[in-house]
Order: sequence, then C-alpha cells, then structure tokens
Amino acid sequence: MSANAEANMSGLKRLWTRIVGIFEALEGIDDPTGDYMLSLEKRVDKLERALERLETQLHSDGVNGIKPETIAQTRLHAH
Repeated sequence: MSANAEANMSGLKRLWTRIVGIFEALEGIDDPTGDYMLSLEKRVDKLERALERLETQLHSDGVNGIKPETIAQTRLHAH
C-alpha cells in the first residue's frame, strides 16, 4: 500500500473514531419529549387510581352515608 493510501486510511480511521465518539455522547443526552410523555403517563396512572378509589368509595359509602341510588332518585325527581 502506498504512503498516500495509508495516510487516507489513517484519516478515515480518525474520522470514524470521532463519529463514533459523537454518537456515544449523543446516547447520554436526555430525551425531553420521551421524559415528558413518561411523566404524563405516570400522572394519568395516578389519577386513574385515585378515580377508582373514589368510585369504590362512592359505591360503598355513598355521599355522607347516602347511597348513590338515593342520590340518583333525588336528582331524577328534582327535574
């Protein structure tokens, strides 16, 4: 191999090494959109659990000890 070809290969190798280094550095950067979506997913899960808990409480205890059926009948007769 000629000296010129070896110099070109050496240059390409250095370029490739730098490109790999850049990609490795980019892998460590946070993904703001992905982090935001994950945060939203956690918030939605938390709200869904709270809603389930409240619905269970409503169906078992009613509001101030009044059963939901009684509340619904009262609303029906009020209209």
